[in-house]
Amino acid sequence: MKNTFGKFTITLVLAAFFCTGACAQNQLTNSRFETVSLKNGKKLKYAIHLPNDYDPARAYPTIIGPGDGLREDSPSYYWHGRPSDFGWLIVETPAHFAADGVSQMSQLLDHLNEHYNVEEDKFHMVGFSANSANSFKVGIALADRFHSLVGVAGFPRQNPVGEDLVRVKHTRFYFIVGDRDQYWMNASEKSHAYLQSQGISSTLKIIKNGGHVLKEIDGQPFIDLMEAMR
Repeated sequence: MKNTFGKFTITLVLAAFFCTGACAQNQLTNSRFETVSLKNGKKLKYAIHLPNDYDPARAYPTIIGPGDGLREDSPSYYWHGRPSDFGWLIVETPAHFAADGVSQMSQLLDHLNEHYNVEEDKFHMVGFSANSANSFKVGIALADRFHSLVGVAGFPRQNPVGEDLVRVKHTRFYFIVGDRDQYWMNASEKSHAYLQSQGISSTLKIIKNGGHVLKEIDGQPFIDLMEAMR
């Protein structure tokens, strides 16, 4: 009996272990893993998570976030496991990180607007922690193509000045940060204050008792916060 129980326990543990990846992938039932042919001859992979009730004739708010664009890549923490539940198009791409990231992102956005019904043909750029530096850099360079540039937690490493400042005149900045995440909160507050002083739309949302990884807003709460940028 003891040996049988032990074997049964091991079986359950192994099943749970293997289900961690497989079951998560099974939830990505309305996700597509596609490729854009770039002008330089290279291929850019991206993943797009469609709403469960996706209707090609309907316009959807659309997030651009960092990711490898591969089926085996885990979706971002803030919508992982169930990105199709939220009524948004959610795109994950490595385009931000390329040396020619502005060009790659511009071509990706053209491709998405051609193949999907993006709300007002404009996007919401989301960056997390250190990768937000690339997200803001590319987003500022292409500001006319974005409703909002969002850091969770994150901020531009260089605040927009000169032509960049003119470019973001109609773009909204959004900083979401936990109050226990001191460094990132202080930096976000400074960027937020600077943008407001320049007449640029900026919103700062501080999550009470929140750390660097804001588990409190995983899933629907994150999407609820994003609705403010539409």
